[in-house]
Amino acid sequence: MIDETKALELIAQGEGQHVEFKENVPSKVRELSEEVCAFSNAGGGFVFIGINDRNEFVKGFAIDNSKRSSIQDSLDAIQPSVSCELYPLTVQGHSIWVIEVAEGDNKPYVASGSIYIRRGANSQKLRTPAEMRQLFEEAGAIHFDEAVNKWFRMEDISNQAIKDFKEKAGITFTAPNPELIKNLDLLGPKGEMTNVVPMFFSDECGKRIPQAIIRCVLFKGKDKVHIIDSKTIGGPILNQYNETTKWLKQRLAVEYIMDGFNPRIEKWEIPLDAIKEALTNAICHRDYFDTAANIMVELYDDRLEISNPGGLLPIVAKNFGHMSKSRNPKIFELFTRMDLVEKVGSGIPRMTNLMAEAGLPAPEYRTEGFFTAVLYKKQPTSSQNVIENVIENVIENVGEKLTGKAKREKDILDMMRQNPNISIAELARSLGVTDRTIARDIAHLQKSNRLTRKGGDKGGEWVVL
Repeated sequence: MIDETKALELIAQGEGQHVEFKENVPSKVRELSEEVCAFSNAGGGFVFIGINDRNEFVKGFAIDNSKRSSIQDSLDAIQPSVSCELYPLTVQGHSIWVIEVAEGDNKPYVASGSIYIRRGANSQKLRTPAEMRQLFEEAGAIHFDEAVNKWFRMEDISNQAIKDFKEKAGITFTAPNPELIKNLDLLGPKGEMTNVVPMFFSDECGKRIPQAIIRCVLFKGKDKVHIIDSKTIGGPILNQYNETTKWLKQRLAVEYIMDGFNPRIEKWEIPLDAIKEALTNAICHRDYFDTAANIMVELYDDRLEISNPGGLLPIVAKNFGHMSKSRNPKIFELFTRMDLVEKVGSGIPRMTNLMAEAGLPAPEYRTEGFFTAVLYKKQPTSSQNVIENVIENVIENVGEKLTGKAKREKDILDMMRQNPNISIAELARSLGVTDRTIARDIAHLQKSNRLTRKGGDKGGEWVVL
C-alpha cells in the first residue's frame, strides 16, 4: 500500500508503463480487470481511479460499497488469481481509489477470456499467435527445446553424437543412452521425449526439424550480390557448431607468428573466440518456433555476420550486454556443460574485449526481428599478404585433402619446431609409422630445402628452414 507522497510522485509521471488513470469506475467494470491483467502480465503497476487524463483530481469522487463489490468480483475473475490490492487514499485533500498490482509469477493471466499486456501507456489485447508465444516465452512457460516430441524414439539416438558430446563435456561414465538422457534432465516432467534430444543426438535435426540448420555463405566483395561458396549444415547441434567453425577457418586468413622454439602463435583476421561466442549465442538464443528462417553465417571481404531468428527478449533488451535469458534453456545448459558458453550475460562484453585485444572495431549488433552480430576484419596491408595467408590457411585447415605423406611431413616439421632434438624413433612412435618411413621423409625434406641438420647425429639438432 502506497502513501500520499508516493502517490503524488506516480501521478506526476503521468500515464505510462506502470501507471493508468481512470476518471470514474467504467460502466463496464471488466475494463478495470483488463488493466489489472495487463499489469500482471508485464511489470506490475497502479490504476488510479478518480484522476482524469490531464492528471487532475475529480472533485467529489467516491466509490460506494456496491461498486467496490463489483470491482472486486471482476478482479477475482482474472485467471490465475492475481496479486493486487484495492484501497482508498486521500491525496492533497482529494479522495481517490488505488488498485496496486504486482507483477505476476504465473503468467500469462487472462481477463474476459483474453490475454492483455501493458505496452507503454496502453493495455493491449494479444491477438496473434506470435504475440502470445512471446509472452509465454518471457514468462518461461514455453520453450521449443523443452516441448514434448512425439515422433523421436530413444533407440534412434546416434551413438556417435553421444560420444562427441561426452568427449566435449568431459563425461567418462559409460551408462546406457537412456540413463544419460535422464541424468542430463532432458525428459519432460512425466518422462516424455523433448525436442532437445533429437536436436542434440540425432541426424534428424535439420530433417524433421528443418529450421534447425545453419546456412553458411561466402560473398565476393562487401554486398550480397556474388556468392562464391555456400553450405547448409544440419545434423546434431554440436556437429553444426563444429562444421561451421571448420568452414570459417578454411576461408579466413591467418598469420603465423614464430617465437624461437616456442609453439607458433596463430593470429586470425577475426579472433576465433569471438566467432565461437557469436555462433554459440545464435544457436542457444534463436527462435526455433520460427520455421521460415535459419541461422545465417555470411562472410564478406570486410566482415562476418552471424544472424539468428528472433530479436532480443524485452527483458534482455533493457539490460543488453549485462543480462542473458535464453529462449532454449536446455540447449544453453548443454553448451554450458561443454564449456562453450561463458557465464550468463558475459557473451557481449567478451566479444567486445576480444575484438579490442585484436585491434579490431567493436562488434555491431542489430536486434530487429533477427539478432545479428557483425564482426569486422582488419584490412590486409597488401594483396600479397592475402595470398600468403590464404595459402598457409588452406594447408593448415584442409588436411584431409593432403596426401598421407605430405600431411606426415608437415607433422614432422611441426614436431621439430617444438623439439629440435627429437629423435627418429620418437617421431615414428608419435606418428604411428616405422623408423624407415620417417628416415625417408626426412631425406625428402632435406632434399627440398625444408629441413637441415645442425651438428652430428649425437648432440645435434634439427633446423626447419
